[in-house]
This record gives sequence, C-alpha cells and structure tokens, in this order.
Amino acid sequence: MKKYFALGLLLSLFACGVQPEKPRLTNASYEGCEHIKNADAQFECFNKKLGSYLADAYTYPEAARSLGVEGKIYVNFVVEADGSIDNVKVVKGLDALLDAEAVRAVRSLPKMIPATYDGKPVRIQYTVPINASLK
Repeated sequence: MKKYFALGLLLSLFACGVQPEKPRLTNASYEGCEHIKNADAQFECFNKKLGSYLADAYTYPEAARSLGVEGKIYVNFVVEADGSIDNVKVVKGLDALLDAEAVRAVRSLPKMIPATYDGKPVRIQYTVPINASLK
C-alpha cells in the first residue's frame, strides 16, 4: 500500500509540473561578465573577453617569421576552483615556436571567477583557438 501511495505522490508531482531540482553548473566567468544573469549572454561575454585578451597577449614569434606558418592553435586549459589557470596544453598545434607562444599567452590569463556546481566552486576545462597570424 505504501508503495502505491509513494508512486501516486510522485506521479502527481510530475503531473503538476513539480520536478526535483537539477544540479546547476555555471561556467567560469571573466571579470566584468559576472553581473550578467543570462547564462548564454554571460558565456558570450566570457568568450569575447577571453578572445580579446588572447589576441593582445599572443605575439607571433620573430624566430618563426621565416617559416610563414599561419593558422589556428587549439589550447586546452583548466580554470581551477580558485579561478587560477592550470594544465595548459596544445591539443592541435602548428609549429613548436608558435605553440609555445600560445601556451605562454594562455598561462598569462588573469585569475577568473570559477565555475560553480550547486553554488560551490569547481574546476572546468576549456579549449580555445588562437590565431597565429603574420599580420
């Protein structure tokens, strides 16, 4: 009898639209984006600020100019629970000199506002493309 009552209660909660809360993961945030309440808009702000920072921080190495190699370098990194950047590595590179500069640029990122899971800071991993251009 208790089984049927519990099942009936559970079914009636779903029928009323009441569902158990799902754990919420929020992405890391770049300073200046944390005030945005909409998750998609906040992530777009994060991407823009991150891209702008990396575009300024990445300098095409002089020693690599003679190679004339251009393209995208994909760098993976972790934003730790304290907002620091860690585990920076190239996942798809172009050339050792260009790849090393991409890693340096990502390592130079300022501390971020960490991702959260149910309100608690957690690590989160990202992969970003960095344009290596002779321009």
